[in-house]
Amino acid sequence: MLKFNALMIKSVDYADNDKILTLFSLEQGVISAKIRGVKKAGAKLKFAAEPFCFAEYMLTEGRLKSVANASLIDSFYPLREDLFRYYAAGTVAEFIRKFCPENVVHAALFLKTVRVLKDFAYTAVPAYAALLHYLAAATKEIGYSLRFGGCACCGATPSRPFFDFTEGNVCCESCRKEGSAEMSRGTYELFQALSETEELTEEAFSRYNIDRVYYEKGLRLIGRYLRTVAEPLDSLTQLLGLYGAADK
Repeated sequence: MLKFNALMIKSVDYADNDKILTLFSLEQGVISAKIRGVKKAGAKLKFAAEPFCFAEYMLTEGRLKSVANASLIDSFYPLREDLFRYYAAGTVAEFIRKFCPENVVHAALFLKTVRVLKDFAYTAVPAYAALLHYLAAATKEIGYSLRFGGCACCGATPSRPFFDFTEGNVCCESCRKEGSAEMSRGTYELFQALSETEELTEEAFSRYNIDRVYYEKGLRLIGRYLRTVAEPLDSLTQLLGLYGAADK
């Protein structure tokens, strides 16, 4: 029997009453496991197949593991009561599924993922801010680091920063490469501030006092960067669409 502390990030129906779960675990990274009978009313382990369930999973060994038991640690239930926070959590789950190969341990990223789900569920930090802070750190953990210091070519502090979507760094106007896009000063300074913040607490968010528009621009920038170097985050596009619709 194997024991994992894991988050449930995707489920797919299997047979009449079973599901195949994608779990993001502290001990082994992303793993797949079958769970039996959870589509039946009153199933004992129904909670273990719910989105964002954080539990201690007991799995059988074998080519396709099966969930034998689970002990709930946190369901992050309050994030389900806010559409923006729910879509932000969905973006996090999609990021893990797309950028973390199975059976590759990402302990630091796992801890950051649990932390951001707690932020979505239990703090007043807006979903857009917590998500941007998470994605900026998470891209670094998987090797797609974003760099917002001085110009990557000459080292000068750019008065007009341009972001290179193939390299993931900033250049000044003189050194910018073809295809780079100018960033707003507010977004550039926001990324610099976030890079110096290990945990985006409510106090830190209030201290920054940066308008939501710059966080949204930051999310669009990360979305375009990941689409350029790897593949898109569809949930992030949907979340940004929700913010746009809410402003009309």
